[in-house]
Amino acid sequence: MTEYTSSDRAPSDPTPSSELEAALVARGSRIALAGFVFSVLFVVAWLMLRASPSFGSTDDELTSYYLDPDQRRDSAVAGLYVIPLASIAFIWFMAALRDRYLRSAARENTILSTAQVVAGVLVVTSLFTIAAVELAVVWLAETGELFDVDAARGLLAIGQSTSDIMALRSAAVFVGVSATRAVRSGLFPRSYGALSMVTALALLLVNDSVVGVVLLFPAWVAGTSILILVRRRAIEVADGA
Repeated sequence: MTEYTSSDRAPSDPTPSSELEAALVARGSRIALAGFVFSVLFVVAWLMLRASPSFGSTDDELTSYYLDPDQRRDSAVAGLYVIPLASIAFIWFMAALRDRYLRSAARENTILSTAQVVAGVLVVTSLFTIAAVELAVVWLAETGELFDVDAARGLLAIGQSTSDIMALRSAAVFVGVSATRAVRSGLFPRSYGALSMVTALALLLVNDSVVGVVLLFPAWVAGTSILILVRRRAIEVADGA
């Protein structure tokens, strides 16, 4: 009688290769769709918040922006809709990507899998926190007879620190761990894995005072989605050959 260790997979009913490939194609579509939605919404939110003042802005800049309904509308829409929807799309991207790893890899690496989940959760948490901060400052301006500049500056400082410390760093870990798992499972070529590691280092070591560095993350997600779509197309061509 054959015994299996905890690291081995017990034999299961064989799945026809055509059915397995069809399943991978469908999952590739879902990954790509969720990844593209996240990337687009992330960039839209970033553009909407570019004009908003930071915690280091002067009192006049903060007052003129948040007391003007037309100017603060972008912050309200980004905080209430765009960033939360981007976060939800990222949850689906992460879930579908992890499923693809499990289907492609010979065995599961518990350590890398756990690190990826935790990093992804921190990314989502930080995005929701940034959205809540923006919305809180808008509501502070809308409800109060006098705009409390010091309170607004304190909230914006929390949002900025969340972006620098939690969002970028956890995104770096997510990219690095995801690339490692993908290369090991054969989902990514080694060249894309190396490019992903460079992206992870940039997110880890640079803060968002460098204009555009935060966009490396949605760019990586979009690139990953494109790569999976290309591999999906290769499977379809192979099936039709």
